[in-house]
Amino acid sequence: MIRAVCFDLDGTLVSSLPEIAEGVRRLARKEGFAPVPDEVVAVMIGGGVRVLIERLMRWWAAAGADLSKVSEDQLLKELVEIWSGMDGSRIALIPGAFEGVAKLKQKGVAVWLVTNKEESLAKAFLAERGLEDAFDGVIGSGGAARPKPWPDMIERAMQEAGVRPDECAMVGDSRNDALAARAAGVRALLVESGYNEGIPLAAWAKAEGFTEIFPDTGRACARLLKELEAC
Repeated sequence: MIRAVCFDLDGTLVSSLPEIAEGVRRLARKEGFAPVPDEVVAVMIGGGVRVLIERLMRWWAAAGADLSKVSEDQLLKELVEIWSGMDGSRIALIPGAFEGVAKLKQKGVAVWLVTNKEESLAKAFLAERGLEDAFDGVIGSGGAARPKPWPDMIERAMQEAGVRPDECAMVGDSRNDALAARAAGVRALLVESGYNEGIPLAAWAKAEGFTEIFPDTGRACARLLKELEAC
């Protein structure tokens, strides 16, 4: 029986591309680099802010930018500061997602936010929306745990929740979520509401042997709730 569920954030619970892309625009403007189209940013996100910066630097270099006076760490720090100063108004909750999380929690399931977003940004967003109590814990980038697709974050959540891999599930919108779940030995429920770095999720998932694919997180949670009620 599932006793704990880990949830990704961007693309799984919220639609955050407009906020992410606006931060990238402000960073480009500050550094004098070319603006990056939203559709390009969309295929760069999912691996965490450091991976995003690496991809942005390659894109800017290909566009002819002089990157000799900036470092990856500097740009990462600047982008996190930019996002921290934004009000989050461009981030939309995906319908039914947080409701599903709440229903699982009411059933006694431990619910954890496990995101490649900087942990401080994830916690700030939840607080801004009055959702700071939605999860039993939040694990994000910026700490000792390696980001997904490594299993570290899920393993830490399981340890904190006191559950075994066969009692845990991961709900996410990308191959990073799927591969992290597999590496941690937990069940993966994948949702098509997100980005997956521009790769069609369903086709990739089926080719890789992942069979539980849902249109959105609300329906993934409904599946878990139905199973719990049958126990």
